[in-house]
Amino acid sequence: MRHWQGRQDELVQLERWLRDAALQVVGVKAAGGFGKSALVRKLMEQLQVADDSPFERVLAVTFSQGYAFSLWGRWLMAHFGERVEDSTGDEALAQMAANRLRERACVVVMDNLETLLTAANRRWIDKGYERFLLDWLGEPGHSVVVLTSREEPEIPNNLGRYCRWCDLVGLTVNAGAALLRDLGVRGEHAAMAAFVAEAGGHPLLLKLTAGWLWAEEPEAPRLEYLDRDVDGLNLFEYVGAHRSDPETSVRKILEVTLDRLPAPMRALLPGLSLYRLPFGLDAARVMGADDALSEAELQRLTKRALLQSKKVTLNGERVRLFEFQPLVQRYLRGVAKRARTDGAGHSKAIEYYQQRRQPLGSEDGLAETVPYQEIFHHYCELGEYAQALATIRVQTDEQDRYSSCDMVLQLRGHNAVRLALYERVVAEWHPEGDQALDLRGDALKAMGEVLQFLNRRDEAIENYDQALGLYRQVGSRLGEANTLQAMGEVLQFLKRSSEAIENYDQALGLYRQVGSRLGEANTLRAMGEVLQFLNRRDEAIESYDQALGLYRQVGDRLGEANTLRAMGEVLQFLDRRDEAIENYDQALGIYRQVGDRLGEANTLRAMGRSQDNIAQGIDYLLLAQTLYEQIGALYSQGVNLYYLGGMYTQTQQHSEAVSAYTAAAALGKQINFAPLTQAAEKELNGDT
Repeated sequence: MRHWQGRQDELVQLERWLRDAALQVVGVKAAGGFGKSALVRKLMEQLQVADDSPFERVLAVTFSQGYAFSLWGRWLMAHFGERVEDSTGDEALAQMAANRLRERACVVVMDNLETLLTAANRRWIDKGYERFLLDWLGEPGHSVVVLTSREEPEIPNNLGRYCRWCDLVGLTVNAGAALLRDLGVRGEHAAMAAFVAEAGGHPLLLKLTAGWLWAEEPEAPRLEYLDRDVDGLNLFEYVGAHRSDPETSVRKILEVTLDRLPAPMRALLPGLSLYRLPFGLDAARVMGADDALSEAELQRLTKRALLQSKKVTLNGERVRLFEFQPLVQRYLRGVAKRARTDGAGHSKAIEYYQQRRQPLGSEDGLAETVPYQEIFHHYCELGEYAQALATIRVQTDEQDRYSSCDMVLQLRGHNAVRLALYERVVAEWHPEGDQALDLRGDALKAMGEVLQFLNRRDEAIENYDQALGLYRQVGSRLGEANTLQAMGEVLQFLKRSSEAIENYDQALGLYRQVGSRLGEANTLRAMGEVLQFLNRRDEAIESYDQALGLYRQVGDRLGEANTLRAMGEVLQFLDRRDEAIENYDQALGIYRQVGDRLGEANTLRAMGRSQDNIAQGIDYLLLAQTLYEQIGALYSQGVNLYYLGGMYTQTQQHSEAVSAYTAAAALGKQINFAPLTQAAEKELNGDT
């Protein structure tokens, strides 16, 4: 690390704590600019090159924004090669993450933790993180969680003995003086030591001071220059007067530094601070509306400690990205807000990400949606919530229903990201006028769908109720129908079948009024599922048959495949196996055409279970298992293995049966689904 000085005592203490098997959380706490993040990065560098390191890997994330726990938890599990089902709630995810850390020897760094805490009382904004830490501290393990924060989160007294916190203070006088000399500042050691003492050894303050001196005296930046009156300000005296509050001195030096920048650069920096992600030269040029801006000019700002830079590999090329130290970024955003230039800055950021985004499709993933998410954020900052919603919901290809940001996130299982987007709109936007209220209804309904995916069904119904009220208020019959249908799905899952059918009946009438054949088809298929559940199978087949005709009329291939598979399940139950297999075979062909691997796997499993020839049935289930593993569908893998165990038992393949049941039980534990584990273990304890 460049310009690293001192902190040897802190590094020794922190490494001792990391190696202490009795400790599970190690924290570094200090106000902004004291170098918490840099200290932990240095510690990790030392640990990774140590021959006797007890840890296999370091997993680090900086919370530049308040990422949802469900997103962070899935990121962590992905590093262990595990995909978490969308339906897994935060409590189960917290337990899964804690269990993996007990099994593995890792260091998990959570940098800038204060972003996740309320400013008033240090409480967790997202309770998932609290649940994770409590689960992690509940039992010993091989890993260590390292936190950096301005504030120490509340941890119960009985668990505090497993935690250690380093209250980071400023650099020593000698280390601070060495830092100034390393930054090119000249002067007598006594004078440097005196200034470091006045500055409280605050690293960011020392770096900003060095940058200011370089700007004032580029040929020979001497510390003595601070003790002169410059525009009525003696910085040496000012820093000394605010010794107990280094952030005040940081703000003052930032103020005088900005005042001395060339006008274009002075105007550029507050705008750049509005970017949430590290940015390159192209983003800076858009923000400054200056194609002549050079990387060298941005690099000069790093010498003044106004920016930080790093080289990264993007698309196979090494590029330089820039970002702000959090305290500097907060100050500059305040400058933009006070000058009322933040609106123009957010508009420029939108312009940049609009240039970067590419049309989306079903093959894309989270990375391809990032420009859309950033455009959404900046529109929200402007208060333009209708545009924000359009950014994530409108298809980029009219012929591809999976070409919107929202649909890509849904297909890839990033429902935590979707929830954060819709939660923001719902919390911040309180519009007037029918058109805007209709859009707010869309946001509430979409949020309900995400909550439904996440098994938070009571909250989903609450959101649907609010959306329904808005749609009825503005006279949107299509919105009303869509919401009634969605509510029906939740009610059916909760086994409130009569209420579900009532909702579907209302939705069906509305769809027919507005001429929505696709909505009518979806509702008929959903009604078929309820009728199937109620053992009214002839009526279910009739409902499915009507839906199938409508899907074929509108050309919805996926809807057609889903209905064929559902009809196959009913026909199989009625012991009309030849008809069932014929339906499954048609569905399988369509799933393969549209690239729906989960649909393909589910159909293969259904076909396997419908075979009279058990050996052939096993072949189908094995094909399904391969697809489930490729997709990362853990629940489906476990259930399929359970079925395989039964078929192996029927064919006297006892060792294969034991292997299948054992794997199913393990997956049940992994995803915290007790019924699967219990069923598999029951078989293992039997005659298999």
